[in-house]
Amino acid sequence: MVVDQVIVDPEDLMTRSTPIRPRPTRRWAAAAGLLVAATLAAPTAAVGSESSDGTPPLTVPAATAAAAMSCHGNLAAGSQAPVLFLHGTTSTSKANWSWNWAKAMKSAGRAYCLLDSPNGATGDIQVSAEYVVHAIRTMRARAGRPISIVGHSQGGMVGRWALKYWPDTRAMVDDYVGLSSSNHGSTSGVGLCLIQGGCSAANWQQSAGSNFLAALNDGPETFPGIDYTVIGTRYDEIVAPPTPSFLEPAPNVTNTMVQDLCPLQIVEHFGMAYDNAAWLIGIDALTNPGPAQLDRVSRATCLRPTMPSVNLLTFGLDVVSALGVTAKNTIGAETVPAEPELRDYAR
Repeated sequence: MVVDQVIVDPEDLMTRSTPIRPRPTRRWAAAAGLLVAATLAAPTAAVGSESSDGTPPLTVPAATAAAAMSCHGNLAAGSQAPVLFLHGTTSTSKANWSWNWAKAMKSAGRAYCLLDSPNGATGDIQVSAEYVVHAIRTMRARAGRPISIVGHSQGGMVGRWALKYWPDTRAMVDDYVGLSSSNHGSTSGVGLCLIQGGCSAANWQQSAGSNFLAALNDGPETFPGIDYTVIGTRYDEIVAPPTPSFLEPAPNVTNTMVQDLCPLQIVEHFGMAYDNAAWLIGIDALTNPGPAQLDRVSRATCLRPTMPSVNLLTFGLDVVSALGVTAKNTIGAETVPAEPELRDYAR
């Protein structure tokens, strides 16, 4: 079922290569916010209103969420579902996807949308999830059919929060592909957060044992009607150990390592965004019924390190540029002493 929402034509949307910054907190900004709220009262109320089934309202204004999203191609055309790409912590849609998967979608003539989480996805993931909810609803309404999602790291997990707490979105998603997803968190950064006396909100929330992850994984981890493919690597240094990225076994779930397909593949966390084996498994999920099946995937190109759409002549520069964005957003991330409190709807 499609709920009331603001539909934005992709021609009116601009691709954002920098993270959305928080609103200023000074009194003049509050006054300006009231003016904007009055101007946008109708669309904001439509997207943010609470439904009769208790679905939480969206606190992010519809116009703000729409500006964080850019779509490419005709979402209603073609035989394959359009894809929503969700980037990882400290990255952006451009840094994470523009030189790999987005190029592949364009070459294949498949429509897709890119979404930029605020502050490089370093802030409260509960807020970032609202952007995902808006994107799913908008894409589904424009496409007239369910969409697919591909996420890297936090991007491979945040959509699950949206699906869990906004039930109407479940019928709007066909395939869900996660690359090195932080589904059950990581132990790699917990000690560092404690030593530093703080971390970004997103780092706290993705640390193993966080209240956020406990809420996310309380109850069913997947939902019928959505096919889930989770792809990890044994050499992941961020989601470590890598197996907590996996979801509970179910007929609509495939959990696999790239080394299950290509045993000699050496790729770490960042490289999963352009890895050839991850691409082979992921595209199998996106182009066939059900989640990925390794027995359908050819191993003929297993020795290739990058997916076909990656330009090897610019590969080095693309990697350096993407890592530069990560470094910049890491340095600029707000440090907080503990993870954000759970919203009322998640308690």
